[in-house]
Amino acid sequence: MIQFEPLISSVWAWLFAAAIVVILGFQLFWIQKSNLKVTRKAIRIVLNALLSLVFIGYVFQPVWKSTKPEQAILLYSSSSEKSKVRFWKDSLNVIKARDITKYKGEGNPVYLLGSDFSRVELLKIGNKNIQWISEPEPGSISFLEWKGILRHSEKQVLKGRIGTQDSLRISLSQQGEIIAETELLPDSGAFELEFPASVIGRNELDLMVNDSLYGSVNFFVTTPKPIRYSLQFAFPDPEIRFLSQYLLTSGETVSEQIDISKNASILSGSSESDSLQFLIIDPAQLSKKSIQDALEEGASVLVINLNEVGNDISVINETLGTSFKTKRTTSEDRREIEVDLQGEPYEFESVVAQKLLFENALAVQQVGYAKVGVSLLGKTFPIRLAGDSLRYQTIWQKILGAMLPQESAAAHLNQPIFSGMKVEFQVNQQEFREDFVSIESDSVFLQQSLVNPFSKTGSFVSLHSGWVSIGDSLEIYTYSANDWPSLKAAKLRADFLTEHSGKVSLSQVFATERKVSDWIWMGLFLVMLTMIWMEPKT
Repeated sequence: MIQFEPLISSVWAWLFAAAIVVILGFQLFWIQKSNLKVTRKAIRIVLNALLSLVFIGYVFQPVWKSTKPEQAILLYSSSSEKSKVRFWKDSLNVIKARDITKYKGEGNPVYLLGSDFSRVELLKIGNKNIQWISEPEPGSISFLEWKGILRHSEKQVLKGRIGTQDSLRISLSQQGEIIAETELLPDSGAFELEFPASVIGRNELDLMVNDSLYGSVNFFVTTPKPIRYSLQFAFPDPEIRFLSQYLLTSGETVSEQIDISKNASILSGSSESDSLQFLIIDPAQLSKKSIQDALEEGASVLVINLNEVGNDISVINETLGTSFKTKRTTSEDRREIEVDLQGEPYEFESVVAQKLLFENALAVQQVGYAKVGVSLLGKTFPIRLAGDSLRYQTIWQKILGAMLPQESAAAHLNQPIFSGMKVEFQVNQQEFREDFVSIESDSVFLQQSLVNPFSKTGSFVSLHSGWVSIGDSLEIYTYSANDWPSLKAAKLRADFLTEHSGKVSLSQVFATERKVSDWIWMGLFLVMLTMIWMEPKT
């Protein structure tokens, strides 16, 4: 596309061009009136017209501009196999492929092949559109995540993904004892392990795939604040009696209140004023003011023994400020949840900010600083009567672990974290006395959450590996560069792409322009003037 960039303003340029045309017109008129031969007239007309055109062209300065997309480039790490580089170069239809150590900043978009790039090498790319090609090795773990700090009895959940085409057995063991395990079907890949955190302090577990040790899963369990379990029901029930015995055997503080008439109740057990409250009730207790008061103080409330699910759920939502929804799933009176464990013929519908367990027969919702849970499970005491106390314990650990009352202060972060990489964590506390927290020998500033007045976040980079202290009573484990190399590469990739996403250049085209050199204009003037001078005048 041709554009003009006049040496002078556009108005004067057009006036100059008009003057040149007028002068050329007079010249052509006098040439036509002359007595020269036709050949001489034609030569003189052509030379004067060309000189005028050169004058006008020089003043208007024509420029040829063009745009074309910037060519993509494939960058690969030094450890990448040449065959893979050729394969992806052909598949992506990319002309240029270069080792990232030799990259000079050209090309957009940029395709990255490999995972062992350093942060310095990645920063050389700049604000380009980056497409990262990830090829996990067969049998390697490409994703793994678990909680770094837990409360005692809180449920630890380990989620991961492994590249495999075969069936695998994945397990977690502690000092040779299997804590949790699962079987993976061929081509499934994703897995999840759950278990209660039962050892206070440092926990170091081994992640086994079949009989191979893949790495350690380390986390810290805090000393629990005492919990007072209060069981309040409208009538005696063996389910309540067995649950009370289980809690007492586990060392918990339990109190019971059984209504025998409208104005009379049987009270048993003891209470501690500084303990966290955990209420287990039936729907008949919802109208009591004590339930509302406990909820405002941050207690956990679990409602069981529902008689009419539809009506009871409506009362729970209205009284406790929840949003539980249920639907009937079978025309039978009961539905099978697990072996020897039945439930109401309903299930909870999935609602934002609610946790569902036991085939959607148990729902938990956060209400302010408290938790409310509703169970549609049937009686569990027959399992204990049948002699399977371990399964009975597992069921109630899962229920109670999902509803542990929140403590006045708690820290949350996800593992694994690596030395030399940024770590983000969250601190929840009813009242913050300081805006920083001590990590190793440094102080990390805490930033207030915009949506939760009881929450603050912070970030730091640990330069050491191993157990690192946070404050006076917490610890986290920092993995070295040799631990979980595939996970470190994946985290580096995720952190870089997240940070880079807001810096991508909007322009992905090159604009080029070409103009006539001043030397060419000088040459044209000299040639035209010389030819006019040499042309005979008579």
